[in-house]
Parts: sequence; C-alpha cells; structure tokens
Amino acid sequence: RPAAHKRRLSPAGLELEGNLNTLGYFSAEICVGTPSKSFDLIVDTGSALTAFPCSDCPHCGKHQHSTAPGSRYSNSQSSTSKTISCRSPSPGLHCRTCTSSGTCEYSVSYTEGSSIRGRIIEDSFWFGQSDPATSRAVRATFGCQTYESGLFYSQVADGISGFSQADTYGPTLFDYLYRATSSPNVFSMCLTETHGAMVLGGAVPADKDDSPLWIPYSGGGSYDVPLVDIKIGGNSVRAPASRYSRTIVDSGTTFMYLPPEAYRPVRDHFRNHCPWGTCSQRVAKGEYPDDYCFTMSIAEVDQLTPMTLHFSNGVTVSYGPRQYTYELRRGVWCLGAFDNEHGGAVLGGANMRNHEVVFDRIHRRLAFFPSDCGALHDGRNPSVLIGGYSLNGCKAHQQTGSAAPPPKPSPPPKPSPPKPSPPPPKPSPP
Repeated sequence: RPAAHKRRLSPAGLELEGNLNTLGYFSAEICVGTPSKSFDLIVDTGSALTAFPCSDCPHCGKHQHSTAPGSRYSNSQSSTSKTISCRSPSPGLHCRTCTSSGTCEYSVSYTEGSSIRGRIIEDSFWFGQSDPATSRAVRATFGCQTYESGLFYSQVADGISGFSQADTYGPTLFDYLYRATSSPNVFSMCLTETHGAMVLGGAVPADKDDSPLWIPYSGGGSYDVPLVDIKIGGNSVRAPASRYSRTIVDSGTTFMYLPPEAYRPVRDHFRNHCPWGTCSQRVAKGEYPDDYCFTMSIAEVDQLTPMTLHFSNGVTVSYGPRQYTYELRRGVWCLGAFDNEHGGAVLGGANMRNHEVVFDRIHRRLAFFPSDCGALHDGRNPSVLIGGYSLNGCKAHQQTGSAAPPPKPSPPPKPSPPKPSPPPPKPSPP
C-alpha cells in the first residue's frame, strides 16, 4: 500500500465533459497514434469495447473530432499502427469475424438500438501522468469503425470506451494500461451535471481501504451490486429484494431503471409530494409518455424527498433530489427513474453524480465516496485515489514529446482463446 505522502494525480487531463440532460452521457478525450490525435469517447462501465471512426468509414456521422474522413483516425497515417490479422491476433484478443483477406473484425449492437462495426487495430495510446508535462504510451487494440447506426451515428462524441470487466473482444483499454504499467486494477469516476473527472490505476489509500462504504460486486462482465431496498422519505418502497437481483452500475446508461414493483412507488411519490402543495397545479409536458415533470425552481427541487439505496451488506447510499431528477428544459424538472419492465435495476450516470465512485477490481468491490466532483475536475480537490493516470496524454506528448511509443511487436504465437458470449444487457453481438 502506498505511503500517504505519495503524489496524487495532477488535475491536468482529468477532465470528463458531458451533460446527462442534453447529451445523455459523459465523455473524455483519448490520445492515440503517432503523430497523436485526440478523439472524444463516451466512458461506459457497462460495455468493454473502445471504438471510434476510421477514415475510410462510408457510413459514419459527423462527431466532435471526426467530422470528415480527413479528421478521423487513419491507420496508414500512424507510424505505430498495426492491423490485426485473424491468423496472428494480439494475446487475449478474440477475433469474432474475419474478412476474406484475414483481417479481424467486430460488430456490436447496444440495448438502445444503435450498432457499430469495423476492424480491429492496434496502436499506441498516450495517457496523462502525475507530472502534467509527461505522458505514458501503451499499446492497445481498439475498434476502427466502418459503420455506425442510431445514436452512434448522430451523437456528438466520436465513439465509446468500455470499462466493464467483459473480455468479449479481448482486453479493454484500461486492462492494457494497468497491465503495462503494473498499476493497481482500480479506477474512479466523479460526475456533476455537466463535467467530471476520471482516475485510472490509482491506489486506494489506507484510510479508505477500511471504509464502511465498500459494496461487493459480482458479475462476469458488469458491475452487479446487491441492492435489496429503496427508501424514499424514510419509507421503503416495499419491493421484494429478489426483484433487484442483478442491479448494475453503468455510467453509459443515463438514468435509473427500476423493476416495476419499485418504480411505481417511486413514481407515485414524485407525483404526489410537492413542496408547493397540490402537484397537479404545476404539471409540465415531457418528451415521452412515461415522463413525469413539473415546473419547479431549483430551490423547490432541493426540497423534494431524498432517496436512500440499501445494500445487502448494510451499506446505504443517499441521493439528494438532483440525483434522481433532471432538468428537461429551463424550469421544468422530471423524474429520472424509469420502469425496467422486468427484474433487475440499473444505476446510471445520473445516480453517480456528487460521488467519486471507486471501482476496486482487485477486491471486487466499489464505493460511492461523497465528493465535490466539480472541485476534482478543476483541480481544487484531490482524488480519493493516490497516483494513477488520466485518459488524455496528448497535451504533454504533443508539447514535449516526453515519451517514446513502444515499438511494434513481432506477431505473437497464435493463441486459441475461447469465445465467450457477451454479458447481458449490453453489448450483445447482433
């Protein structure tokens, strides 16, 4: 365990940007290739693949940094790029499909209906370090998209970076980082309404290691936590504990999804307990039939009833009203919980706000540490974790050339890895 005086991660490169209300996600810039280029990727603890558009993509949308073929990633323009062959895939990589020429391909469909496909590439990614003037290069595989549909085509972000534990397509970007740097297999996310911070490979300090806030998680790929009850206003919603089975913490899902037996009491409480008295006086129109919205000031939002999540090991996580509501438009606030229509639940990005959520994959546990995530984003407060890396090391690399990329490896011996089915609910091959 590191000494308490060890340097914590500098604020440079920590930034996550987004807006759950307008964009529905949070994203971070990643730095890839030689010469390096930045791309804006959704950070998603519910999936495993890192992917963004290729320069030769005939059906990709216009995004933050990849608005046209010339601004997209081009493996022919990166001196450290390597196209993956099905005959000699990188160690641990699963080539699920192959082209006639033997190139490793992927195809993924997501639960909200969008899909992506393309080829697997290996290249150098540049990560920020505790010294903001230095960066660290790590070789990793990723998906270079040649097709996008649905939200992937229309979204502002260039692509996605998965942080789940699934090995559907081989190691994740974080897997490559912590293995190459011998860092702890731990990362954290801290979100506000419009921005946040992420620390990769930081160490859990002694004072947090013994914290009573840790929640064990299970699941082969996703982060499944043992939720057993929800209380609102101190009163249980009285859903059977078994109906919460397989509750996942998923930053790539915007809001909270609850089993019907829990959703209905939460919805009814929101509709019938208003700071101004008669709720029907302020009903506002939402975007969808299952939206429940009122005209409210921020002061009135803060007077709504708090919510508490209860887990099987006795840990409770408290949510203020702004963690289960969202502002649809100026002065109109809606319930940020929805009917899952079956058992199980999802705690989405909105429910991670105002906490630094630490995913300790060494001990298979996570914790919601209350935090001023805006101050962490701005560098005014340190992370819970000691040391670590940030996703985007482009600034330091481009300004100083502080790290040399690792050389292209010679083709490894052909492995015969199993091809596991992807974990539900996302992603799942079409």
